[in-house]
Amino acid sequence: MRNPKFFTAGGITESLADLYYRNECSVIRIQDTVESCKTGAELVRKINALKLFEKFRLDRETPEYARLITTDCFGNTHYFQAYK
Repeated sequence: MRNPKFFTAGGITESLADLYYRNECSVIRIQDTVESCKTGAELVRKINALKLFEKFRLDRETPEYARLITTDCFGNTHYFQAYK
């Protein structure tokens, strides 16, 4: 997988740096994790193994991309999408 994107339910793009706090993780580590995955289920497992603010679950997987979904403590929905 490649080209990870993090965005709100309204389509507003957010920074991958918004997923973690301080030195718990890094954008490079997130990108490396995404690139090492071949399926949506594997992506969910590896992304949730990182120390991120929210836990993700698989929302949709197509032959072109896998999209994960999470809801923050305020009830806002966010998506994490990576292309195959």
